[in-house]
Amino acid sequence: MVILGTNEPSMSGFDSSDDENEGEVDLSPFKIDWLDLSYLGLVEPLGISALPGCRFKDVWRNLEADIESIKSLEISDVFCFCSRGELHKYRVTWLLQEYTKADITTYHYPFPDGCTPTIGNLVKMLEQLKLNLMEGKKSLIHCFGGLGRACLVACCFLLYMDPTCTPEVAIAKVQQIRGPRAIQSVKQYNQIHDFRKDYEKYSTQHGEAFRSVSR
Repeated sequence: MVILGTNEPSMSGFDSSDDENEGEVDLSPFKIDWLDLSYLGLVEPLGISALPGCRFKDVWRNLEADIESIKSLEISDVFCFCSRGELHKYRVTWLLQEYTKADITTYHYPFPDGCTPTIGNLVKMLEQLKLNLMEGKKSLIHCFGGLGRACLVACCFLLYMDPTCTPEVAIAKVQQIRGPRAIQSVKQYNQIHDFRKDYEKYSTQHGEAFRSVSR
């Protein structure tokens, strides 16, 4: 099942990059880093990764093998932040459908590389992540490289779940597992630092009190 976060049009037709010279397929285990959330009372960690099956420049992975790797880790839910245009560009045009075939629930919330989602879509993502993890569903979030958009959402999730967490601490926790390049743009840094203010404003506008999380 694919749950769409936006009304982005679907892609059709063949992959225009099929005529490019193929590289040597990388069959190493698909790399997922895990954000420990046990201090929040959550049993399952949050997975963060790059794009499964990506075939672009010096990255040449096998989509079937990567999805098998994801399934072997008992991941039941995936959040994808790449647009359909990106999936086409990186030669995984049918990724969302392949997730469905593998019985993985998929949430598609695309927003441009280096950019940020609207506060409304961000809150929807965070609420669904919280629900999944509180129900013990192992969840994975990914963009293209797993450093910008996915790490942005991970940082905001920490701020959303833990009222004592600061933006600096959230960024440090994510960079500890994804490396110093995690968080890719000034826009993303700014959204993390402005998250609580923006969330409070959004919640007020929608008739909700700013919520602290019960543990």
